[in-house]
Amino acid sequence: LDEADARLWCAPSSSPMSSLKVQLTQAAAPSPPSISFVERYKVAVEARINLKHVHRRLQAFARVLIVGTFMDDALRVMCDYRGQAATMKSVGWGVSLPPGSQAAVQSLMPSVFIATQTIGVLLILTRLAPQAGCLVLVAWAGVHPFMYAQQKNLEFLLESVTIIGGLLILLTSERAIATRERLLSGGGGVLGTPAEQKEAQANEKNQLLFAGRLMLCAVFVYYSVKMSIERVQALLGGPINHEDPIHALFALFVLLLLVSGTGLIIVGIKSRWCAMGLALVMGCAALYKHPWFITMWSSNSFKLDFVVGYEDVQVDAWLYSDHQRYFFFQSMSTVGALLLLVVHGPGPLSADEQDGPLEFASEKTVA
Repeated sequence: LDEADARLWCAPSSSPMSSLKVQLTQAAAPSPPSISFVERYKVAVEARINLKHVHRRLQAFARVLIVGTFMDDALRVMCDYRGQAATMKSVGWGVSLPPGSQAAVQSLMPSVFIATQTIGVLLILTRLAPQAGCLVLVAWAGVHPFMYAQQKNLEFLLESVTIIGGLLILLTSERAIATRERLLSGGGGVLGTPAEQKEAQANEKNQLLFAGRLMLCAVFVYYSVKMSIERVQALLGGPINHEDPIHALFALFVLLLLVSGTGLIIVGIKSRWCAMGLALVMGCAALYKHPWFITMWSSNSFKLDFVVGYEDVQVDAWLYSDHQRYFFFQSMSTVGALLLLVVHGPGPLSADEQDGPLEFASEKTVA
């Protein structure tokens, strides 16, 4: 036989038995997992947009928003120092002291307000000591309603609780960054073996993030209850019984969205999407309810109907706008807190991430 015939003779034949073996092997091999439309869309978006960079910018934007109310309040007190000292006198601070000491305390308190908020904001934005800055602002947000005798203003109180929740989420992020940097630099952690250290730090982070998520929902629970009472009054012939049907249906729709979104965030189901939706609604509501940038140019006088204890007080446009600006930035701080939840997620103590935090495709491809 020549060389060509020898190769043909020695080549393995494709018998029916070998063909059946190949088919059985292919059938036994695991089929690739099916990918949902949402997953394919997410992968396609992340292939064109680096979502890690988007989230970093969103985190920076949220950080500025959440400290915005403290920056604005410090500037507001600084520009109206005498008015703030007079407010301290009107709410009764230092009344039990001698007249000389009483005036000194009332004049000194606004400077303490300015220093406390300015220091906290600078520590966070300059990243000199962001954890300390978060704790300073948490303490201030906790005492602020009582300093201005607004403890009976439930909405004001719960706005402060919501801002504290956002600061706790920010504190969780800053603690995680500090721990990562310490481990990269070879520094030690808490006492115990490396596994015990990692578990203790993870538990502390998860509990802090869970507390922040619950506190973040405080003001939305208040709005849900308030709107529910108004809807019940409308059905039973209350003061808003004669409202426009279209307005009533829209209010009911908003109520259902608010209740469902708040409940999902508390439980931890689709928390990022719900937080993004609530952030958009809260931002639009702040522009509508507190248009200080419009009323500040008015020549009319207004009632401070949104400040407890001053409902019947008629003030000039600039003072009315000054208070409106405060509540506007307070609402925007709530928007910042919601955006932080979008960035960091609900944490393992939730239905979404009980098996671990969600990852982006851009993060999964990193070697």
